[in-house]
Amino acid sequence: MTDQTITTRPGSDIKNVVSFPVNASSLASAAPRAIMEPIPDGMPSDYSLNADGIYQLRLGEDDDLVSVRICSPLIVKGMCRWPKGGGWGRVVAVEDPDGNWNEVILEARDVSKKTAAALNPLFDRGLELAPIEKAAQRVAELVATWRPQARYLRSDRLGWADKSFSAFTLGDGRVLGEGLVVTDAVSDDVAAAMHTRGSMESWRKAVAEPCVGNPLMILALSHAFTGPLLSVLGRDGGGFHLRGVSSRGKSTLLGVAASVWGAPSYMQSWRGTDNGIEGIAAACNDSLLVLDELHQVDPSVAGEIVYMLANGRGKMRSSSNGRTQRTLRWTVPVLSSGELSLEEHMASGGRTMYAGQDIRLIDLAADVRLHGAFDCLHGESDGRAFAERIKQAGQENYGVAGPAFVERLMKNPDKLEGFSSVVSGYCRMWNQNVDLPPDGQVQRVMVRFALAAVAGETATRFGLTGWPRGAAQSAAFELFRSWLDARDGATRAEINVAVERTQSYVLKNLERFAVVDTGNGDPIDGWRDEGWFYITPECWRRIHQSDDAVEIARIHKAAGHLKTQKGDGLQFKLGRAVPGRPNVYAVRASALVGVVPN
Repeated sequence: MTDQTITTRPGSDIKNVVSFPVNASSLASAAPRAIMEPIPDGMPSDYSLNADGIYQLRLGEDDDLVSVRICSPLIVKGMCRWPKGGGWGRVVAVEDPDGNWNEVILEARDVSKKTAAALNPLFDRGLELAPIEKAAQRVAELVATWRPQARYLRSDRLGWADKSFSAFTLGDGRVLGEGLVVTDAVSDDVAAAMHTRGSMESWRKAVAEPCVGNPLMILALSHAFTGPLLSVLGRDGGGFHLRGVSSRGKSTLLGVAASVWGAPSYMQSWRGTDNGIEGIAAACNDSLLVLDELHQVDPSVAGEIVYMLANGRGKMRSSSNGRTQRTLRWTVPVLSSGELSLEEHMASGGRTMYAGQDIRLIDLAADVRLHGAFDCLHGESDGRAFAERIKQAGQENYGVAGPAFVERLMKNPDKLEGFSSVVSGYCRMWNQNVDLPPDGQVQRVMVRFALAAVAGETATRFGLTGWPRGAAQSAAFELFRSWLDARDGATRAEINVAVERTQSYVLKNLERFAVVDTGNGDPIDGWRDEGWFYITPECWRRIHQSDDAVEIARIHKAAGHLKTQKGDGLQFKLGRAVPGRPNVYAVRASALVGVVPN
């Protein structure tokens, strides 16, 4: 249920909302029906809205019409539904005792009952009943019979309202662009942090411009602008993990990125991700999810959370009546930090990290620059002083750049499709400047860096960052190369461990592999010929035990030791010389035993 706080009476999108001169101290007035016009859109003709509340025309003792106050001010602004249909409800704005207006969604199935219980969400937001008989029943009947023309799209996440990319919802209740949208069941903490302070100019001067000369800062800030582009480009979520010892600037980088969309409290902790991550991710949809202190999450579930965040879909659940509840969805870039890498943290809980997790949360060293996470201090004496300056700037200026970025995108709808070709162009250019391995995972990581580069360059072109043209692209490329260099060292060690494990088993169990075409030996674990060992999937899993067999096969393939058919499959279908032509893992013999004995 949404709870949007508004300081003035809602209705910029509603016609004919007026106040009527009724004495607030009296419960009834002999005001004739004629001066109660006009009425708010869709309101039943026997009700009216006054500055102090809702009034109903009723017959008095002398059969005269009298106007009776039944409750404090409320407006049924419109009807709402999910983009694909269903989930009908009423968008109701109610004024609380402090004079603030709050939007609430009342479910149509509850409203139709016309009972006082249907009003409970309104009472929670400050609705007050007049001290008259059956006031609750009268208000319930009013809400049930109020038929406004306005139609809202109902959403359980912030960000783009639908595939037309013409409306974007922010946590403070604002909707950028065209269309009426109301949010439902969005994390209150995240939404509350998504407000603004300072101006676009002050944020650019104090937060964005000091990023110049600091590649990690530029990447973090550029990544924060990728949120609105991911859905447009049809890309998955995911992002970067900044690893390093404490007090070296990691949290400052996260704060810089968070300031694009909201207050410092917009930054979340990994601690709460076990239970609340789905709601948090939906609230950060199309903007940015910032998670600090990786060590605070259970290492046994950290990898699953990374998968879920990148895949953009929560778990399926059933309600008390057995029906499947709506599954939360999102598309969100992630920026994380911690003293350990994801792999090291998972290992502390006895879990193995696979490449699929590695490329969804890309590990970057954030404490090896000239001054910890920084290279250029812009006149400050040391990294700590610079970090304090940026932290203070982020507390005084925030939440303006992200909405400004979205508004500029909306002004250029014909250019949205062109972003995909720009991302591809960066990747082609980088491929020409780096000797990349024939590895699809490396290509996917490169795309993530390219997305950040494109977002940062676009924000610069929009006049939001104050950076020179090319700064975002240069920083992204530099850090991609750093990641690649670090990965090459890790990959070689990973390959050696996996291949040595296969080699050790084969050398000890040669007799368990039948020689193809000779009938020599029983095929217990597979077959062999002059150039290859053909290992059955069952044996392959036994050799590598708890490790992901598919991932281990990919490692062998990356090293050039695995033979496959055309396509992306990792198994090889044997020829007619082997009955049944089973699928096997075909490993190059020279990598295991040198020359296969007959």
